[in-house]
Amino acid sequence: MDSGLKGKVALVTGGSKGIGFAIAQALAAEGCHLRLAARDIVSLNVARDAIKSSYPVEVEVQSANLSEAGAAETLAAAFPETDILINSAGAIARGSLLNIDPAGFREGFEGKVTASMMLSRALYPNMIKRKYGVIVNIIGIAGEKLNPNSIGTSVANAALIAFTKAFGAESVDHGVRVLGINPGLIHTGRTDNLLHPKTEVDRQAYAKVMANLPYGRMGKPEEVASLAVFLASDAAKYISGDVISVDAGTRFRA
Repeated sequence: MDSGLKGKVALVTGGSKGIGFAIAQALAAEGCHLRLAARDIVSLNVARDAIKSSYPVEVEVQSANLSEAGAAETLAAAFPETDILINSAGAIARGSLLNIDPAGFREGFEGKVTASMMLSRALYPNMIKRKYGVIVNIIGIAGEKLNPNSIGTSVANAALIAFTKAFGAESVDHGVRVLGINPGLIHTGRTDNLLHPKTEVDRQAYAKVMANLPYGRMGKPEEVASLAVFLASDAAKYISGDVISVDAGTRFRA
């Protein structure tokens, strides 16, 4: 089936590693030209070289700290030709309300929620002119299955879910679709760092988490990427404002 993505230009934030990199690879496989953004230029260059060695597409990279004021607008100005925006950057540290680091929360919220909104806002006018555009926000299951021990993540993700639904209801009138994906526990370098057992207590907690997961494993970045490609493709033309979870039903378990 023709996805209709060949020749489109996709900007992927957080595109150097993890889910963002997997999505970039999957889009390249469909013939999309890529614009990748992340904080670390070294990781970006590695990602660019890996993709270009496998797919005959353009890959441009730009380092950006999207938690900084004006960074989203600067990135949008660098890549005004963007047809598809994948907002996959940003993370917020775990912690309850009394334990969360206020400065860290503000920086994480700016880098994930505010940056996704402002980058979408900056690219939207050109998408309207072309009467074509797709924006996919990579959010997270904590915005649906709220967690008091990760309250900053729950708050930020819930906000981004609301943004996706509200914006997606309007944007479709201009030929622009806005969607979201809520990944569950996905096996990336970041989750390895967060969950890697360091003590016996950690090992017991890790074993409990793994035992509760469907199939006894975490999800794979490629499983999120395949959904992102579908949502960006012509096969999903009548879908906008929706947020789809990739967690094999984990959120419904006790």
